[in-house]
Parts: sequence; C-alpha cells; structure tokens
Amino acid sequence: MSTALRQTENSRERKELKEKMKLEELIYKRFASSENLVKHLAIFSGAPAVFSPEPPGESQEGWGGNTQYPMVVYNFDLQANEERRSAGTLSVSLLCQNTAEIMPEEIEPIIKDCLRDVILKPEGGTPYCFAWARTDAFSIDEKKGDVTIGSEIRFDILEYPSQETSDPDPIMATNQYIKGIYPECLIMGYDRMEEITEATAERPVIYCRLLSADKAEETNTVAWMDGRIAVHILCPDSGKRLKMAAAIANSISLDGEIIMLDYSPMFIKRLQANYKSDYLKDGQIFVTGHYGLLRYRAKPHSLQAAHVKYK
Repeated sequence: MSTALRQTENSRERKELKEKMKLEELIYKRFASSENLVKHLAIFSGAPAVFSPEPPGESQEGWGGNTQYPMVVYNFDLQANEERRSAGTLSVSLLCQNTAEIMPEEIEPIIKDCLRDVILKPEGGTPYCFAWARTDAFSIDEKKGDVTIGSEIRFDILEYPSQETSDPDPIMATNQYIKGIYPECLIMGYDRMEEITEATAERPVIYCRLLSADKAEETNTVAWMDGRIAVHILCPDSGKRLKMAAAIANSISLDGEIIMLDYSPMFIKRLQANYKSDYLKDGQIFVTGHYGLLRYRAKPHSLQAAHVKYK
C-alpha cells in the first residue's frame, strides 16, 4: 500500500471514529436530558446511571453506597445491514432489581420515546434516526440471591446522508418545492440542522432521497433522465403525516412539474403515495421526474475590442 493511500485510509478511519464517538455522546445526551427517564434511574457521581459500553462495578465510589438500579447501558454497531435496510443497530439494556418498586416494563416506553422521530447529527457527520425493532425481557441471578430483571431494546440505525448531487439537482428542487408548500417544516439537506432535532406536529421533518436515475432518451443537445425520488415525512402525529403526504402528492400532481434550480422543468411522469408504508425506512411519496441535462452550455459573449473616447 502506498504512503498516500495509507494516509487516506487512516484519515478516513479517524473521521469514522470521531463521528462514532460524537454519536455516542448525542445518544447519552438524549437519555440524560429526559426528565421522565432520569427520575427513575439511579445516580452515579451525581449523574444519571446511563453508561456505554459497560457500567462501572458496584464497588466504585461513584455509587456512594446506594443501589445501582435502575440503570441504562447502551451500545451500537455502525455496520450496514442490507436485509434490514439499516446503517447499524443500537442495543439498550434496561436493568432493574426484582425488589424495586418500578419494573422494566414501565420504563421501556420512555426509552423508546427518547429516540422516536429524533434525528441526531454529529458535527460534520451524517444525520441518523432510530427505528424500534424489538424488545426482549431477561433475568440474571446474582450471587447474593438477588435477581436482576431487565429489557433489551433494539433499534435499527437509519442513515440519512446528504442527497445533493450536481446541477440540475432533482433533490434540491424537490426540497425547495416542498418548502414552498410547508415553510414551517425542517427540510433535511436544505435547512440548517442542530445536533439533536426532534420532529413534532408543529415542526415536522422532511427528507427527500434519490432512489435511482436512468437515462430515458437523448437528443443532440439534451440527455433526458428519469429520476425516482422518495419523500419521508417524520412527524409523531399520524393524522398530520397523512394529511401532509396527501397535500404534497396532490400539489405535485396538479402542477405536473417541479422547477429546477436552473429554472428548467422536471416533468412528473409518475407519482405514487403509500400512506401505510414505513415513513422512516421507505417514505410515503414516490415521484418519477423527467428532466434534461444540457450537453452544451450557452457560451457567454466575450469582449473582443474596447474603444475609449475622451471628451
């Protein structure tokens, strides 16, 4: 391996490690800032008992002689799973004792709420969402005769990378079009995003992605492309999600075209709205747009000669 290639590989690995560490911090921040969750957890060194990847031992001074339970231990793996269409998995272990007043079943919905319709964006990295996959109960017999009971809550990690391509850009055009319909929405890849963004009924989050782009035909001056676009509407209110999806689909159908950023039209060849699809993984609106790529750019006039007259 050449020195330049090795340096590039090392730089990429450092960037991935930094993004993973930042994502770990954002997940912790999301759990630790939830008042509904924190009030049920034990305290370690003045902070809620939320740990990754392993909790401190029961003899650690931070417990102050108090109980360790309930506690939350999370770990994630950013390894793509094509079968589940995910960028990785997040495992959250909720640990309680059978002698405690509160059971894991009471805290588990709060943990799911912490990550429902939430986008975490590490600085300089890719936005991530979390889709609940399953919950498994378990119990562990301790040496002292106590029984630790808990739930393992698994999430699929979904990556929402930037879809900006080159001019003319069908995704940026669609983002701008939807922003005109719903200016109160946050459009991923169009609006500025914070590290933690929570989609709400008052401010839904929309993500548009390019599924495919095929050359349909060509002429001497234009190559015509068919781009298939999926539109995701993230909103905890299912009723509003349905109304927004229908409104966007109806508006695109009636207009019959979306104007690109270079003012050329993208004609709508096909539109499908599936209101029962998984809005996190699949999207609700699927648009096939027909747009052109100019082979030649208009050549600007050049100044050939200049004549100056003095009066």
